[in-house]
Amino acid sequence: MEQRKLVTVLFCDLVGSTELSGVLEPELLRSIVLRYFDTARERIEAHGGTVEKFIGDAVMAVFGVPVVHEDDARRGTAAALDIITGLAELNADLEESFGCRLAVRIGVNTGEVVATSAVGANENLVAGEVVNVAARLEQNAGPGQVLIGPVTRALLGSAADVEEVGALALKGKRDPVTAYRVHAIRADSARTLPSDVPFVGRARELALLADRWAEVLAGRGQWITISGEAGIGKTRLIQEWLSGLPSEVLVGAGRCHPYRDRASLTPLAQALRRIVDAAGRGEDPRPAHRVLQSGLLLDGAPGHSADSTYTAVAAVLADLAAERPVVLIIDDLQWAERMLLDGVARLAAAVRTSRVMLICAGRGLTDADVTLHVTPLSPEESALLAAELVPVQAHGASLLEKVIDRAEGNPLYLEQLVAMLDDGADPDTLPVTVTAVLAARIDALEAPDRVLLDAAAVVGRQFGAGEASTLAESDASVTVPELMRRGLVEPVLEQDYRFHSGLLRDVTYNGISKRRRADWHEQLAGQDRAAAVTGHHLEQAYLHRHGLGMRDAHTGELRGQAAKALTSAARTALARADLSWAENLGSRALAHSTKDDPWWTAAAQIVAETWLATGRTDDGAALLRDITEIGDEVATAHARLQLATVDSRPGSRAEIARQVLPVFEAASDRLGGARCLIRLAQEQQILGAHAAAEQMLTEALQHAAAAQAAPEHAMALGAIGISLWHGPVAAPEAVRRCRALLAEHDHDVVALTLSYPLANLLALQGLDDGARGRLAAADRFAAELGYAEAAIFGPLFSAGVEALAGRLPSAERLLRETLRLCRQVGDPGLIATASRDLARVLLRQGKPAEFSPIEGLAAPEAADQLGILALAGDDADLARQAVELAVTTESPITQATAYLDLATVSGDQAAAERAAELFRAKGHVVGMRAAARFREAVR
Repeated sequence: MEQRKLVTVLFCDLVGSTELSGVLEPELLRSIVLRYFDTARERIEAHGGTVEKFIGDAVMAVFGVPVVHEDDARRGTAAALDIITGLAELNADLEESFGCRLAVRIGVNTGEVVATSAVGANENLVAGEVVNVAARLEQNAGPGQVLIGPVTRALLGSAADVEEVGALALKGKRDPVTAYRVHAIRADSARTLPSDVPFVGRARELALLADRWAEVLAGRGQWITISGEAGIGKTRLIQEWLSGLPSEVLVGAGRCHPYRDRASLTPLAQALRRIVDAAGRGEDPRPAHRVLQSGLLLDGAPGHSADSTYTAVAAVLADLAAERPVVLIIDDLQWAERMLLDGVARLAAAVRTSRVMLICAGRGLTDADVTLHVTPLSPEESALLAAELVPVQAHGASLLEKVIDRAEGNPLYLEQLVAMLDDGADPDTLPVTVTAVLAARIDALEAPDRVLLDAAAVVGRQFGAGEASTLAESDASVTVPELMRRGLVEPVLEQDYRFHSGLLRDVTYNGISKRRRADWHEQLAGQDRAAAVTGHHLEQAYLHRHGLGMRDAHTGELRGQAAKALTSAARTALARADLSWAENLGSRALAHSTKDDPWWTAAAQIVAETWLATGRTDDGAALLRDITEIGDEVATAHARLQLATVDSRPGSRAEIARQVLPVFEAASDRLGGARCLIRLAQEQQILGAHAAAEQMLTEALQHAAAAQAAPEHAMALGAIGISLWHGPVAAPEAVRRCRALLAEHDHDVVALTLSYPLANLLALQGLDDGARGRLAAADRFAAELGYAEAAIFGPLFSAGVEALAGRLPSAERLLRETLRLCRQVGDPGLIATASRDLARVLLRQGKPAEFSPIEGLAAPEAADQLGILALAGDDADLARQAVELAVTTESPITQATAYLDLATVSGDQAAAERAAELFRAKGHVVGMRAAARFREAVR
């Protein structure tokens, strides 16, 4: 079975073998080369590598085949250095016996390969660029040198002593490859967060350790297991706890390794040696000490027997603990040999009455007096840790939030993802350090378990047992419990499961061959699913086949099917006002389409509309113009109607709506009909004809409902809210109707469009708290929905509420912000409205009006403009003209404002009385108070 694996490849070649062949007899030369091969094989296999092949004088080895280990890069590099050391030993013999010496150069590189077991052979075959780069690195190395690639360097971290050689131009590689020369590998280097990073969270775990330490000090020995997944912070937790202990405590720690390059009890020997040295007992003559000094402490192997060794260890620990408390730590116990595992339990029992704490850390551990499961950090704790790792301002809060979410509370994953940001990498890519850890866990699975996990990864982060079983052709009821036991998946519902982390799912998925991914995705697409899910699986099937260079008819059919399914899903998302999802789906459909494809127009229209809605005005308009060139009459009508929204000419929206409405009616296009009627109703509102507008909006609602179009539905309801606000319906009744509409049409975008006019209806009645509450709700919906226009409506409508409440400086600030946003978008209508509102707010504060009159305005707007000019110039004639225009409208607010402006500049009591009358009829409490204040001032 083909799999994609992260492996480390080693190339080793003799230097100067041609010269040797000229001076040595062929049989002797062959014998010497075979000894060199034996040395290389021995050192490679000692570090868990597989010799792939011998090529002339070169050796190629792979670390990660047949099984991936999380430290394959370290193994490969250590093996390379060991080959150099082993060759030095061989050369001593060769020089003495034959007067010759051998020299090698080695290249080590890590990356993704496709690995498979050859049919009828015992060797593993690997292929991929990583192999070629390893060979090129070897060719660029000097005699006795080891060169490694950048991925190997990243995986070694602080474990290696290296120097950068620089960027090498390697044959067959377009871009230079940064190479590093390795001098040494440091022993027992653990991957943990830097100790200078402040410790975050873990209060529960520290409290438990403190409680158990109190028991130790009372003479009751403790055996504690600290369990958790890789990178969760087990070692860092121990370090933090140890930092709070008194200096008199004897502490020793040892670490297990996943391959056998040392004696079975080496971790115990490491820990005990540090304790003995700290106590000054290195040369203690007592029997138990002598047993350990001649055995365990010498080389990590038991002396005469394991039994006598553990008896001696227990005696030494008890002896030392009588003077000073002892902490013995063995980390990464999941890799311990059986002899050590058995011994840990024996030691725990033997020190029950001594001041000894035995701590074992690792994955999936449960045997102990107390098992402390280290869980992921909370989102808040993760944010604190991220802020310590990198300044928020360096990358932006949103990018860091994405990284924090992806790390899912694992500190190591978070550290590596943040480090990628520092390197300028895409946060959606997988850090190779994380990949190595997770790939090793996955690759250790038995074949049936691995196949089911692979199948589940193709289904998604969450999967049904039945779906995975069908793809894997196996029984999930047998396999899933094992995957759960290993902490790879967890239950969600009765037959639904999910991967323990999103990164774990991604690593599993990336390990599947592209051909198998393509086949499985296509199989899933054939099931009865939502269009978005079908489109995803078809798209992945196409992309994987295309990535393999397959250009056959079936691959072409998958492209078309994927694009059509994605377009259908995008249309549904747009109809539900999910702009980001609609853009995502539509853009993917366009990426797999050309203008010759029949579905291109629909996909382009969706993408263009989302771009307009989210503020990408120029891009959206350009795409709409492309649509008008295709020749589809209905699509062109939609494009023209949308282009009118960015047309600066007064009345252009209604004009285009009148022109294209017959096209939509002939095609029974209810969406187009709704859009046209809304534009025409808005024109009536501008003219002050609210009854006619509401009639059109009622019909538009019917069309929008038939088209299941939430944005148009909300636009129509929002426009009704505007007419209820400005029209003749009394404010209390208008509020009741707005609330009834909100209850009847329960959708976020409806709540957005109706909440703004409702807030102003409440404000004009003097209900300030209610108005501000509605504004807050509307602003929240606006932020979530992502409509660019809503960013303008927020400050504009909020300014109205602030002005009605008499908070004029706040209203001024909001209106200036509105104007700034309007000029960015280029909406002349909103600019004119905000400018008039700002002029009135300035005049009320005794400031000069910043206002430029506009020609050709409709009656309500013209009346408002004349009223402002009258107030600014104290001109009664202009005020009377404003009244003459206002009374032609159906808006009591427009009329009352004009009469109050006239009373203000002329002192006309009758005008003030008429304004009060109109405000009273509307239920405009704030206006009534203003009229009353004028009458009091005149008296």
